[in-house]
Amino acid sequence: IVATPDLASLRNAKNIIDLLKHSRPNDAAPKLVLNQTEMPGRPEIPVKDFTAALGVEPCALIPFDAKLFGSASNNGQMIAEVGPASKAAEALNQLTAAITGRVPDVKVKKQTSFLGNLFKK
Repeated sequence: IVATPDLASLRNAKNIIDLLKHSRPNDAAPKLVLNQTEMPGRPEIPVKDFTAALGVEPCALIPFDAKLFGSASNNGQMIAEVGPASKAAEALNQLTAAITGRVPDVKVKKQTSFLGNLFKK
């Protein structure tokens, strides 16, 4: 469930979580992602209060970064390509690990062949 830290989103997330817990009592708790946190000038519900009301801990907190997301969108690139050291890229890596159960390789080394070294400009 993806939610923003505001009252309307809290209400909707609470309704979805209650419905899922009632409909699927034997399944694992739903995963929560808080998106657009730390947005300047917007009143937010603190993460601690948000999660206490839902009874679910977030598996990722994705901070608001207009410049990073705008650049990635305009260039058709992934967040990890545009800002690999950003808080948003780190949060998305945590989300990926939580969903897949695998830890992503942060440093991917490009392999070159012997012939590639010979023809390097």
